[in-house]
Amino acid sequence: MSEKALTNHHSALLVLLQGHGAFRAGQWSQHAIIHHGLQHGSQIPCIQMALQAHYDVIVLNPNDNFVELKMEKEWKGLLTQNIESSSLKMVQGGSFFSLQHPPGCIPKRCSNTPEEHMAYIWDYFISKTEGLVFMDLLVRRRWEVMSKVYAVALIDSEHHVGHQLGSDVQLLAWIKHHCREWVTSPKPLDKPAATVFKREFPMVSAGTEKHSLA
Repeated sequence: MSEKALTNHHSALLVLLQGHGAFRAGQWSQHAIIHHGLQHGSQIPCIQMALQAHYDVIVLNPNDNFVELKMEKEWKGLLTQNIESSSLKMVQGGSFFSLQHPPGCIPKRCSNTPEEHMAYIWDYFISKTEGLVFMDLLVRRRWEVMSKVYAVALIDSEHHVGHQLGSDVQLLAWIKHHCREWVTSPKPLDKPAATVFKREFPMVSAGTEKHSLA
């Protein structure tokens, strides 16, 4: 996070949250980084523009959910503790996928899944200042999000409003006025690009037909 992200109450806060998969903090697309460079595949340009505009920035790392343990003795001890303290919590929270962790690894505390990571960052960082995972947060923290979030920019998002928000009239009205999505399209950047499947809020062209460059 930027130096004054949690203390500068007069500044807007930009929160960068990438899609699910192998992407780590600061990345939009590993493929784009390799083939087109950091200016296209990383969040560095967004961060630079935000800082130049006197915004504060928090970069999330939602897909880094496990800790590798190289010492067998340490692994067995912590695994036993983790199964007792965390597995029940994960099952209750509906995060079955996180139980299938890689061999030699244990789930990170408060970051077993991207959704848990986002909720934790909101509770302990963002809320103390002022996609898929965002829609989950909107359901979990309805009043806080609607009162504190000014705008949401989605990029070729895989969210599903029908499944995540249901028919909640209030949430649907909020996202219609506060969200906008940039989708892959042959149209020029920012031109209307509505699709048959999603019409919950305005959609515009990302200026490219390649998902990794959106």
